[in-house]
Amino acid sequence: MSTLRAAWVPDDDPERDWQVAADLAVRWVEREAAEQDATAVLVLNAFGAEQTVPALRRLAQRHLVATPRSGRQRVGSGVGPVLAYVPDAKTLEFATGLARGSSLVAVEGANLFPLRGWAAQVQAIDLTRPEDEAEEVDSRLTSALGRLKFYGNNGYGPPFDRQQAARVLDDLRSAGLLDRDVVLGAMAAQGISPNGLKRLGQLIDSAGGR
Repeated sequence: MSTLRAAWVPDDDPERDWQVAADLAVRWVEREAAEQDATAVLVLNAFGAEQTVPALRRLAQRHLVATPRSGRQRVGSGVGPVLAYVPDAKTLEFATGLARGSSLVAVEGANLFPLRGWAAQVQAIDLTRPEDEAEEVDSRLTSALGRLKFYGNNGYGPPFDRQQAARVLDDLRSAGLLDRDVVLGAMAAQGISPNGLKRLGQLIDSAGGR
């Protein structure tokens, strides 16, 4: 992902209010917008979600709002930093495209699309623990992810690509490294399409991923 910086708010604390998560992300993206002298974009799965969270509503009033359905034409070209709010795989892909050359922050909705693997791949700052170092990726996993990306260039559609990906997943399972959420998030960061991620998820399930 060719962004200047990345950050995220993990969905890892059931006591953390969604307003708190949104506040953290909004403050970060507005600092990025001011630093870059650019207009920020709030990316949602569907319009209307911004009305339920005050911080998002204020951001929408000052900046731009888009969804995958509305497309890039709603925001034009040359947009600045992007905030993706509880994105699914399709929305994360759209937000990533908008954020190229700028910055991206995502608020995770773990039940919708876990972002831990994505965050590790893009070295995203955890805004709930900003002083912590970004999570390191096991070198064996890094190597396997590179192979999964190679076989996923066609969305794991061709039988040969699925067979080879399944072998990589079997190796990860044998090494105790087959974490479904981490692998799918990491491959989203590597540019695998939402349809490809769906097929890869099915392969992981077949391989006995956790």
